[in-house]
Amino acid sequence: MNIRRRFSPFSPFCLGLSWLLFTGHAVPASSEADPSTSDEGAPLPSASSKKAPPPLSPGSAGQPYSLPAVTVTGVGGEESVLPTARPDSSVYGVPIDVMDTPRNVVPISRGLAQSAGIGQFGFLDPLSTAMLAPAALTQINYGIASAPTIRGRNGLTLINGIEETLNNNSEQNIPWNYNMVESMDLVEGPSNAVYGATQVSGGYVNYITKQPYFDQFRGYLWDTMGMYQEYMWGADIGGPIDKDKKVAYRFSYMGQENGSYYQYQRNDQQNFYLALGYRPNESYTIDFFGDLGTYDYTPMWGMINRPTQSLIDNGLYLPGALSPMQATIGPVNNPGAATYLGSPVGISRRDVLFNPTDGGYGTTGLMQVIQKAQVNEDLQIVNNTFFWYHDDQWILHPIFYSESCRGDYEIDNRTECRLTFDLPAGAGDESEQTRAVLGELRLHNLVDAGVELHYQKNLDYNSDSFIVLNSYSLINQNPLLWNALLSKAFQSRIGNPKAPFGGEWPIPGAPPGYYFEPANLAAGTTDCRYAAVSPFYQHSLEISDKLSLQVGARATGYFVSAQTPPGTPAVLFTQLDTTQLTPLVTVGPVYRIFPWMSAYFDFNWGYVVNAADMGGFSPFFTANQFRLLNELYEGGFKFDLLRNRLFASVDAFSQYTYLNNRAGPATPSTVTGFEAGITYQPDRHFWAKLGYAYMHGTEDWTSVGHGPPMYQTYSTALALQQNLPLNNNGMFPAGIYNFLGFPDQVMSGMVTYRTDLGLGVTLGGLVMSEQSLGYDYAVKIPTQFVLNATLFYTTPRWEFRLYFYNFTNEPYWLAFGMGANGTRTFNYEDIVPGMPFWVQGTLVFKF
Repeated sequence: MNIRRRFSPFSPFCLGLSWLLFTGHAVPASSEADPSTSDEGAPLPSASSKKAPPPLSPGSAGQPYSLPAVTVTGVGGEESVLPTARPDSSVYGVPIDVMDTPRNVVPISRGLAQSAGIGQFGFLDPLSTAMLAPAALTQINYGIASAPTIRGRNGLTLINGIEETLNNNSEQNIPWNYNMVESMDLVEGPSNAVYGATQVSGGYVNYITKQPYFDQFRGYLWDTMGMYQEYMWGADIGGPIDKDKKVAYRFSYMGQENGSYYQYQRNDQQNFYLALGYRPNESYTIDFFGDLGTYDYTPMWGMINRPTQSLIDNGLYLPGALSPMQATIGPVNNPGAATYLGSPVGISRRDVLFNPTDGGYGTTGLMQVIQKAQVNEDLQIVNNTFFWYHDDQWILHPIFYSESCRGDYEIDNRTECRLTFDLPAGAGDESEQTRAVLGELRLHNLVDAGVELHYQKNLDYNSDSFIVLNSYSLINQNPLLWNALLSKAFQSRIGNPKAPFGGEWPIPGAPPGYYFEPANLAAGTTDCRYAAVSPFYQHSLEISDKLSLQVGARATGYFVSAQTPPGTPAVLFTQLDTTQLTPLVTVGPVYRIFPWMSAYFDFNWGYVVNAADMGGFSPFFTANQFRLLNELYEGGFKFDLLRNRLFASVDAFSQYTYLNNRAGPATPSTVTGFEAGITYQPDRHFWAKLGYAYMHGTEDWTSVGHGPPMYQTYSTALALQQNLPLNNNGMFPAGIYNFLGFPDQVMSGMVTYRTDLGLGVTLGGLVMSEQSLGYDYAVKIPTQFVLNATLFYTTPRWEFRLYFYNFTNEPYWLAFGMGANGTRTFNYEDIVPGMPFWVQGTLVFKF
């Protein structure tokens, strides 16, 4: 269905009209709509609903007649899992039908996320998003990531259409609050001209937060309990505030006191979310979203060390500890492994490398105001103002990793002018052949143009270069000895400006034992302030009823001032003052071969930047770290079949991007692949979603002068066999290498059936192909699978869900670092044992 308005070709520059945002003239938005857009409404009707009924045949003249009763059943908007259920706004900033969108996008409703287990663990589970989008298989990300890995590269995090830049590679270093999320859109590939992108990514997730309830007062209470000390609870209420239902609210609270399957790991948090909406008339809307979160947690970094093929295949671990005083990096003064390692023994998968004193605490805060003004039927103005606050402090002794972020914040404001108009189509001039190919000429235009302003402040201290995990033994060693501070080599770095990355220095104001490295580049230490100005232009041209074109451009100017933070010795003081420009261009034609089939191509070219640990810039960065190319070629087909009951898509892509190197410059990489997906929902009782992704990633080190680094370049088993030192901290020769910890093939599927009584079951499965841990490709995680199931029962007042994760108890493994993530350099020091069979239950009372 084509839904469009006729507008005059009036094109004022929208910035001059931004004052209208405060005059009270706008179209009311649906309370369930995407707050970053204005036109998203109810689900599109099915194909059958578009057809007029046959004419009625009256009875005999003067005789009355009656129609038989007809019962109509369908799938409600909240229950539909089909991508075509509603227009999508995340790819180009304004709602566009999925069939006319030249990109692979996966809309994920709250129900779908619930079925897949997204956010049900209290952190971003590495497998849950892949259940719905196989290209979004991710790593564990320490349990503190805000977006999954997409196509082998960390995704960006957007909140109601604004990028959260206070993170690096989606690692915000505090657990993500899924309680404030209503739905999300997962988009594969670089961002668009309206939203923009700061960092390199394989895609992004746009989180749509909970909306006010304008219709009536309602709410629910919920409680979740699971094996391994999992306790989560919350409340959600909302409704209109005034009798005219022009002002409404929604308040949501969540608490957690979670232990873990893994020893000494915890996540306790409190989150308070508030949404307020005001609809004074048909010309103006304003929404406020706010969230405050407090966190007491242990980042999931040290898992099982010394990964070997024997550990992966048989659960056998090489014991034997080097004295913590002797733990060091490199081959110098580092004893051979055969001098202290013993014979392989069995190990519990719960025994992971956390010191009992590890952990930290933090606070996050969100404030966002979105205003929409309908100036006239030709022009709409949208203003989106976003504020994000972050403060954290944590330490992990075995690695050694310490971090202290002192009240970082970002402020973002984007003003959009959305103008639609029709150009003269020259009716009757086109030939019959042209009409047969292009269809009816329309020349309908939608322009979204404006400017985005950004300011960010970072004061971050970080140390994470002394990686000696393989010196410790998980067998017969006191966990308090898993502490790099006991090492003579580490102690020699303290107060030594000639040590690697400028040595280790006490973090001002932090507890004793916290240290930072002044010169660790992308790892994170910086005192940075920067501003960015980004004019953008996005044009959607509906040439005909068969052919459309999306083109966009954006240019971001960065004005950066960064220096080493207080506490840095004078001899190491460095500062960076620079102005940089990063352009972005997108082109995406779509051709409707048939009403139910479209073909598309997408080209996205742009520069992005390398970021430090919390999204700031290191004072040691050079100009080329502000010109990292992110380039995508993608083409595919989409199918809307069986009267809008079945959606299918296939696509092929090639994306040129960059590797994240925590303590070095970014280096080029390429990911190419093929994807296929199908979603089937014939009615409200049944739905099925299947997906397959083939992705091959390579790293190009030919022009760097050396190959990829690793904190240990060979398996611990080889070190024992040849009496080599552990933690040798070496580099491979220059060349082209395949991605590590990255299965080339991923297949996933979910099926749900429920009865009219509300009783139902969901089954989900995930298959991952073989993946290598190191650049010698000697140790591999074999092909493996995970199966999940959920039983549920829903009524108007009650809902109960019982989750059975990994119900076949498959002993699967995950590489600690996947694909282009910087933590791939730890893969011979750290491996993640997957969760075994476990049960979780959630009870909800609705009112």
